[in-house]
Amino acid sequence: MLARRRNYLLKDTKQLHANVHVIPTGTIEVEIVEKHQCHAAEFEHLRFERSGRVTKLVGKHTSNGKPVQWQLPLANDDAKELESLIEQATEELEILMRDL
Repeated sequence: MLARRRNYLLKDTKQLHANVHVIPTGTIEVEIVEKHQCHAAEFEHLRFERSGRVTKLVGKHTSNGKPVQWQLPLANDDAKELESLIEQATEELEILMRDL
């Protein structure tokens, strides 16, 4: 089980880049490079919202006791790849837990 890393160019932005880490224990970590912003969420707190040529990855987590929601506008193909990586990580974790 290894974390998978991808770099994406965000859609509808001024050429912002996101480094995304899909961690098989059920977490995703996102760094928006140019803004020095970091976000994280558990897989169950993620959803994909498709609209035309853009798919938004929407996540939420709690920071200092307050809910924080964030979103990444991705190209549809990038969103499909990321969704697949999350599904693979979920399957890997399920297999590992079964084998224990």
